[in-house]
Amino acid sequence: MSTRFYQFGPFQIDKLNHVLLRDGETLPLKPKVFDTLLLLVENRERVVDKDELLSRLWPDTVVEESNLSQNVYLLRKVLGEEPRGETYIATMPKRGYRFVANVRELESDLPELRSGERATDKRAARDEEEKGNVDSFLWGITTRQKVLTAGLTASVLIAAISYVLISKKSAPTTTSTIKTIAVLPFKPLSSDAGDEYLGLAVADALITRLSNVRQIIVRPTSAVRKYARPEQDVLAAGREQRVDFVLEGSTQKSGDKIRVTLRLFRVQDGSPVWAFKSDEQSTNLLAMQDSISEQVAQALIPTLTGEEKNLLAKHYTNNPEAHELYMRARYLWSTGAGDVGKNQKAIEFFTRAIGKDPKFALAYSGLADTYMVLAADTAPREAMPRAKDAAVKALALDDTLPEAHVSLGRVRAYYEWDWLGAEEEFKRAIALNPNSADAHREYGFYLTSVGRNGEAIAETKKGRELGDPFSFGVLFALAGARQYDQVIEEGLNTIKLEPNSPYVHFWVGVAYDEKGMHEQAITELQKAISLSRGATIMQAQLGHAYGVAGKKAEAEKVLSELRKLAGQRYVSPYDIAMIYTGLGNKEEAFVWLEKAYDERARRLWALKVNPTWDSLRADPRFGDLLRRIGLPR
Repeated sequence: MSTRFYQFGPFQIDKLNHVLLRDGETLPLKPKVFDTLLLLVENRERVVDKDELLSRLWPDTVVEESNLSQNVYLLRKVLGEEPRGETYIATMPKRGYRFVANVRELESDLPELRSGERATDKRAARDEEEKGNVDSFLWGITTRQKVLTAGLTASVLIAAISYVLISKKSAPTTTSTIKTIAVLPFKPLSSDAGDEYLGLAVADALITRLSNVRQIIVRPTSAVRKYARPEQDVLAAGREQRVDFVLEGSTQKSGDKIRVTLRLFRVQDGSPVWAFKSDEQSTNLLAMQDSISEQVAQALIPTLTGEEKNLLAKHYTNNPEAHELYMRARYLWSTGAGDVGKNQKAIEFFTRAIGKDPKFALAYSGLADTYMVLAADTAPREAMPRAKDAAVKALALDDTLPEAHVSLGRVRAYYEWDWLGAEEEFKRAIALNPNSADAHREYGFYLTSVGRNGEAIAETKKGRELGDPFSFGVLFALAGARQYDQVIEEGLNTIKLEPNSPYVHFWVGVAYDEKGMHEQAITELQKAISLSRGATIMQAQLGHAYGVAGKKAEAEKVLSELRKLAGQRYVSPYDIAMIYTGLGNKEEAFVWLEKAYDERARRLWALKVNPTWDSLRADPRFGDLLRRIGLPR
């Protein structure tokens, strides 16, 4: 069975007629230029040395190396590659070239695929016994077509899977109704502790890619990172995340290679849908992620739009070193909540990635997010301007990054108190990616802060629907709307399923406190402090609860501990003011609120709606503070 056509991106090579087509239109290529392309495509699993290219393209003639360089230049021009973009042809310095795009092989006499036929249980059982082979659960594949054996190279494997997945004649499935998927952290099978980041980092990169497909709702990394345990029940995780499909994977590094194995399951019945195994050079993680993201997307949604295909193929960097540094930084950021050391290390890796590729917009966006996290544990005037600078640079390089618009929106709201500018950024992020849980959640926080309660609840619920089912964002919006009974009801239901979420316990504690149920409030806040490893905002809320409950000695003790801690690291004046308010000491509360204003304390953005300050609202000084922050009373 001979291969007649090769497809990559919008292009198709017709070997029989010796032509290159784009969306069905023939592109003009000189014969030797076409031969150069075909030779690179047919040998895409390896680097083709310049000497080999010269000898095969001009077998009976001695030519200058510049002829080959000119052919590659003309090819890149026809393929629409930007200078140094290397979307299709990668230059290997002092060696040769390699074709790096994903390629599908189409045979000239393909048999009809039998609609509706699925691999039999017997065949699936046989596949399971073939150790080292890829478990294939594809529909309508004849025995002759099923060429996925241990001896196949990764490139042929990719071509075979891709063809079956996107063929319009493949059997109909429920993929047209797929709405949600959870990509679990990949399980590292290597014992090398230095590669512990790889499992979560590869999953995070895949989540970023798949999130560009509007037909798929992908759970964010923040929702799935807790499933990194080796013994994790995949289907249980899928049910907990309330998704239709769940993807599990493993990574194993051996020498200069990384082996990736994937399996996609339908959560409803536990049936396997698709599987994949690939060996890639460790320096070629970018190509591996290209292959995986495209094939997973096509397994779920066989008919992707042109825009979705382009976004899936989008390279945020073509520098492998920059990409690996970025993945290490994302791992640290994803696991570094409340850990100043981890976040500072993440900043180092993001910065090094940018040093390798100054046009790496996604790395600038990650840098902005990390500075934003640090602003909760360091002086805002140190961290927030750096967060803004990184977000602005990201958008200058790529204005289509929703993550960077979210970051800039947070800076405008939390630090600059530019409420109109913040709303513009959040809306822009949602327009770019309507399925972004982060964008909806952060916009919901913004709407809560300005008192638009109905909209806030709707947005935070949308963020929860798209992201983490156990997100606390809705509880904050409900608390801002003074719907305390609903906060308690929803919070306690969440705790039954996710008992270790500190912020859920926190908001339930706040609601109990506002209802005058002080003992219950104190219990929940103590749990929140324990789970958050002593977050100062939670200690402050506990001090406030002690104060309003009449437990003055306990409140004073918390106050003393926080003021002592402030001598060792940053503690927001906002937190100190909360305890003084609980103790009924308005004068000291205003003194510390003024300090918070001078420092542009991050939590002041919620001053208008936070019930903690209700006892101060009648005082003209409180109204003046709201005015200066730009929030109407």
